[in-house]
Amino acid sequence: MLKSSRVPSYLLFILCLLSATGCSTVPHTNRQMQYPGFWIARDSFADKIILDQTGVSAFNSKTENDLGLIKDLLRIDPVYSGKDLIFSLRNNLDGFAKQKLYLKDLREAGAVFYQEAEKQINFAAIPAQVNARYGFVCKYADQRLLPTDEILTSIPGDLAFDELQNSSLDIGTPLVILHESKDRLWAYTQSPTSSGWIKKDNLVFCEFSDFKSFLEKRSFVVVVSAKADIFQDPALTRYIGRVRMGAKFLSAGNSNSGIVKVIIPSQGKNGKFIEQEAYLKKTDVNLGYLTYTPRNIIQQAFKLLNAPYSWGGKSGEQDCSGFIQEVFYTVGITLPRNSSEQGKVGRLLSSLNKQAIGGVTILQLKGHILLYLGMYAGRHYAIHDIHTYTQKQWWGGFSVRKLNRVVVSDLSLGEGSKKGSLFQRIVFIRNIES
Repeated sequence: MLKSSRVPSYLLFILCLLSATGCSTVPHTNRQMQYPGFWIARDSFADKIILDQTGVSAFNSKTENDLGLIKDLLRIDPVYSGKDLIFSLRNNLDGFAKQKLYLKDLREAGAVFYQEAEKQINFAAIPAQVNARYGFVCKYADQRLLPTDEILTSIPGDLAFDELQNSSLDIGTPLVILHESKDRLWAYTQSPTSSGWIKKDNLVFCEFSDFKSFLEKRSFVVVVSAKADIFQDPALTRYIGRVRMGAKFLSAGNSNSGIVKVIIPSQGKNGKFIEQEAYLKKTDVNLGYLTYTPRNIIQQAFKLLNAPYSWGGKSGEQDCSGFIQEVFYTVGITLPRNSSEQGKVGRLLSSLNKQAIGGVTILQLKGHILLYLGMYAGRHYAIHDIHTYTQKQWWGGFSVRKLNRVVVSDLSLGEGSKKGSLFQRIVFIRNIES
């Protein structure tokens, strides 16, 4: 997630008008750099298998067991400590209350707001031992850090950055449910990569036996398009919803040459869990995971080129870490939700110059993350989802440039600013490999 160099949205437009070189151009790039083939052709090992599926499984196990950054929901203890849950929920609430944050109407969020949030969290209803429940996302869902649709911003009016937006979850995402809000409209949930509150209307509860059976079925398809539509019928006329790259569904065979039938978790009569048949275009999915090669990762990343930036994945888009997640999901690798945690996985490198591999190396900055592409004309390049950056102007001043999308850039963005260039801000360089 990138939150640096932020200004209110209404000022961005003014700043862009004042800029001599426009609002959306990316320095040191040209047309040919906007195509995956340009970067694939520069890699002598583009088709090298970085990890086979056994290696991918071992990589995910290390991220889960050694680093504790993702969760295998089937291995979560069915009896959860109420004390730990209260601590986590209290920590979230108190963390927000200590900050100076603003509501949508530009008023500072005060005691009344946090008192209402505490009432909704309903700490008193949490027992000493919480019996976990299970379910799935059945409609696209925003995952919130407090059980409310209210927006909190650190800058008045900067509605693009809602501090309460933690993540967003696609249809089919498995969940462990640990608590409900006082009004019973929200559920506190754990997904494989994040935890937070989602509206109960967007999930379906099920028995653990159904949950386990559904997750252990092996024949599946993975969405490899930037976005894919799901329908109730093979004629693709009864719309269910839209999902993002990396979403995974049980395969139920082909309906015809251009359509794939899948099974999705859904609500039946009285809200009961059912396995529903659904249909996608065959061109939107791959049977099983893609092979983990630099070529495949770069090709997947470029399918999202120019996709809008969206903090916390709101509106069904992605932020910087969501972009990285989606791309690597297609080869079976599960990465943590936040950029700071993504920077802890894989093999640590000491240098970009000799060890970095296009499509394999990620660059973690404070509050941002990028996928490395390679070198060209003496410059390092990456593809990443970025909102804004600060650029020094010829007269000595600075302007804030709004990109607000997935772009290809070199690592000089921000050069001369107080925060420094992307290159100067690198914290960790890691290869996504064992």
